[in-house]
Amino acid sequence: MKFFSPSILILLTCLPAGAVRLAAADAVPLSREKAIALAFANQRELKVAALEIQRAASRVRWAGRLENPELELSASDDGAGLDEGEGTYEIAFSQRFPLTSKLKKEKSLRVWQVALAEAEVAERRRELAGEVDRAIVELLATREKIRLGREGVALNQEIVGFLEEKQKVGEISKLDVMQATLSGRTLEQEVKSLQTRENQQRLALRQLIGLEADAALPLSGSLDLPATRPAARGEMEAILSRRPDHVLALAKIDEARAAIALEESKRWEDISVKLFVEGEAVHDNLTGLEKNTFAGVGISIPLPLRQRNQDGIAQAKINAEAATGGVEAARFKVRAECEEAWQHRLDSWELAREARGDLLRLAEENLTDFREAHARGEATLTQVQKAQEQVLRLRTSATTFLADYHLAEARVRYVTGAYPGLTLSRSTAK
Repeated sequence: MKFFSPSILILLTCLPAGAVRLAAADAVPLSREKAIALAFANQRELKVAALEIQRAASRVRWAGRLENPELELSASDDGAGLDEGEGTYEIAFSQRFPLTSKLKKEKSLRVWQVALAEAEVAERRRELAGEVDRAIVELLATREKIRLGREGVALNQEIVGFLEEKQKVGEISKLDVMQATLSGRTLEQEVKSLQTRENQQRLALRQLIGLEADAALPLSGSLDLPATRPAARGEMEAILSRRPDHVLALAKIDEARAAIALEESKRWEDISVKLFVEGEAVHDNLTGLEKNTFAGVGISIPLPLRQRNQDGIAQAKINAEAATGGVEAARFKVRAECEEAWQHRLDSWELAREARGDLLRLAEENLTDFREAHARGEATLTQVQKAQEQVLRLRTSATTFLADYHLAEARVRYVTGAYPGLTLSRSTAK
């Protein structure tokens, strides 16, 4: 079975908790990158998960040590028998020693378990970053739709004011004014609905970042469309090296190798070495009571006749085989996710570019022409309102397509692991 060398395994290490500290009440607008970094620093569940790294590191610190020695004391006399003053005593010190390098292999296994804990926490950080990124895009899109809705309301108010002046001089009927007013009320209701959605999205984003519900949350950034076509794909090997789930799969192979070595070292149980001092008092018919002291060493060697840890070795080899298959599954998953995300981003860019192109420009020009024609008495109010509604629909649709593009871009960042705070370094665990 083929294993990866520890020297080539790249681990995803966590950004130090104190590296990014932004006060909840800061009025400085947050970019998407800063919001993600703030979530890394503030997210309570992430901090709890990071304790697994400390737990694994503690196991490394205390692994590979001998068992505690044993002190044996014993004494006997013939007080219950002839009571001639005879007796014996023994003081012994025993220590168990492994015949193999079991302790070293145990420490090696614990080191790889630290690597696993680091990769698992890094994967949770990637998931959190993806959620924050998507939430910010959705919130910015809602705010843009609110802005467009308010523009529509303001435009409708201008029309209503113009119609009211016309009604005063008897040029139009009251029904025309009422129709325009109802259209404005509908637009206002849509804006209020969007404001409710914005409030919910803002609360959800605060929770993701780890801020209190009443904390200030100023955001910077816009939903501008890049002028150039996005790349069709990226460097797959670089992506694999920074995807925590792929790094985790690689680390499991090395952990499995270390586990096999440890289980194989357990074929021989520990030997026990004993140092003892023994004294005795024996009654001799000629000389009377005689005392003597002995010192010696003893050794106990278990024979591997029935149990040679066959089950532990077999289980470790099965785990190694599963880990090898896990790497192939992880690589396939990453490649498939990236291809889908890159294609979705391309398609979304094309749709957003078309939505912001000639069709919207023509609709805006058409609205301007109808308003001027209506002022000259050459167009009806219904035509102006329809032109206005068409522009609003196209602008809203363009905003939706822009949001879809940025969500697709956020998806690309998620599947490629391109987030701040996911730094690449060699494992420091030796």
